[in-house]
Amino acid sequence: MSPDSETVDHARALCSPVAVAFVRIVMTCRGVSEARARQIYLDYINGVQPEHAPVAFD
Repeated sequence: MSPDSETVDHARALCSPVAVAFVRIVMTCRGVSEARARQIYLDYINGVQPEHAPVAFD
């Protein structure tokens, strides 16, 4: 059985020291779970605009 390529990509992205630090900082600063902090990181690296982010004007 081969793992889903998206799952492998996520696991690879989350195992870097930078990702681990980002997740820990988000957990501490925002008071969210590790799972939520990981999703925030994945959204960040994939360029997903958070709902509460300010709108950028050119």
